[in-house]
Amino acid sequence: MVRVAIVGSDVQTEVALMRRLQRIAALPADSLTLIHNPDGCDLLVLQEASTTRVAGARLAQERPARPLWLIDAGGRLSDPRQGAAPLHEQAIREVLQALHAPHAQADVAPSAPARPFAEQLREHLQARRTQAVLSLDGVDVLHLDFVAGQAVPLHSARQAVDNVPGLLGPGFDRLVLREVAFAPAGQAPRLALTPLLWQTALRMRMVPKLIAPLTETTALRMRQWPDFRVLAHRHDDFRLCSLLLKQAMTATEAAAQLDMDPGAARAFFNAAYLSGHAVLEGEADALGAATADAPPPPPGTSPLARLWQRLRGSARRRAGD
Repeated sequence: MVRVAIVGSDVQTEVALMRRLQRIAALPADSLTLIHNPDGCDLLVLQEASTTRVAGARLAQERPARPLWLIDAGGRLSDPRQGAAPLHEQAIREVLQALHAPHAQADVAPSAPARPFAEQLREHLQARRTQAVLSLDGVDVLHLDFVAGQAVPLHSARQAVDNVPGLLGPGFDRLVLREVAFAPAGQAPRLALTPLLWQTALRMRMVPKLIAPLTETTALRMRQWPDFRVLAHRHDDFRLCSLLLKQAMTATEAAAQLDMDPGAARAFFNAAYLSGHAVLEGEADALGAATADAPPPPPGTSPLARLWQRLRGSARRRAGD
């Protein structure tokens, strides 16, 4: 795996550059990874500024064998050893493939097919005993503490803490989850995990599609009322939640019954499933047979939502008497 360090940029630039390098390199998936220790990298990229050309020239002299590039505000890469001319894709590809060559044998080791990303997340949410890192295009963005039900932005993502769903949602298909042993130290901001997953799912695509393993024939049922913090300003989501608490439906069926946009219904299905608020139809039947009360809320559920769940559970029991 080729280790890339990008110095002086924000997380949006890091993700965009890593995705571009992956495409240009034409290497197996996950052949490039971003690290935050310039001393341990195979390729160093500096954000171009008034002082970085001088610093870049000095670093190039210190480690002449390591490629060092500058990236300007327009995303163009250059090699200070070769002047200010932008690097062409062929030159970039040759460098990346040469850096990858020593790792090629290890990277082709066979591995078991990955389970759908949503299933992995839901399993960890239910178990509530894992620490993991969520990365996008090789950039570590969040530490996920499933025990505490919190997410901690990592490295440059801390400057984008107010727009983490907007960063992750459009790249959902490229997210990778890996388990780690320890929670991060320090005073980094912490985000409630379940609302974060909900909002991320809502921001996946301009034209929403159902995420694996969901299909157009999948019927979902809400297992509990979600946190009001993620529903307060979405009236259609409120209506969908009320409907799916009563019966399991597909996204198309729910959209038709409520006379709403099918794409909005698919986005809701993605959010409800990913965050653990909804289950497949068969799972819903099993839960209903096991208990008449709502299951324990996932991490990040508010006291108001839990009160609403208890009130709804009491109303259901009275209706059955």
